[in-house]
Amino acid sequence: MQINLEIVNYTKIEDAQKIASLNEKTIVTDMMLRRRLTRNARIALYLTDQIGSWDVPIVIGNAYGEVNETFDILRAIAAGETVSPTAFQNSVHNTPASYLSIVGKNKGYITTVSDLYETARSVLRVGAVKSLTYDTLLLIVSDSINFERIDELNRCGINIMECGVAFLVRKTEKEATISLTGKSYPGYSPSVWPMLELLEQTAALGEKEKIIAIEI
Repeated sequence: MQINLEIVNYTKIEDAQKIASLNEKTIVTDMMLRRRLTRNARIALYLTDQIGSWDVPIVIGNAYGEVNETFDILRAIAAGETVSPTAFQNSVHNTPASYLSIVGKNKGYITTVSDLYETARSVLRVGAVKSLTYDTLLLIVSDSINFERIDELNRCGINIMECGVAFLVRKTEKEATISLTGKSYPGYSPSVWPMLELLEQTAALGEKEKIIAIEI
């Protein structure tokens, strides 16, 4: 089965280490809530703000989950210290989705996909299926893996430690103008490669219609 999605809007942000400005103070005015945000949540909120659609259904993907918070928990346990309640609360993979719902007052459909290197493809497939039910959807893939001692674990050649990509899409019956080829993007996590290729092809089309065919 094939479902075609039209790209309505898109955005991307990245940094080799840590994204310097995510407009947190503007996006999240509640200081106490802002202090609790994970890096993945901050990236997802920034991308949503850039897209400008807070009240649409959302499919958000992250390949590694909240590894910064998980590392803090494990470090505390190893040191015999008390685990931070905030770190524990934020350690689940759907943390960004929760904050998107709270900050955006979005009471609609929001789900999280975590599928390691297949995360971006899975987000696109889930988004395509959900487009049969919802008119417009926001698809996000983000990851932040710049935690302490990451160099001891990073054997995959990843040197872009924070990256997020978002697409606002809707189902269409028009012919596809974009076809993903499985292009590699060295330095980035493979989990985001399909989104980067989709971004590249979308930008290259300029004012032309931007439609991708998703095989389910």
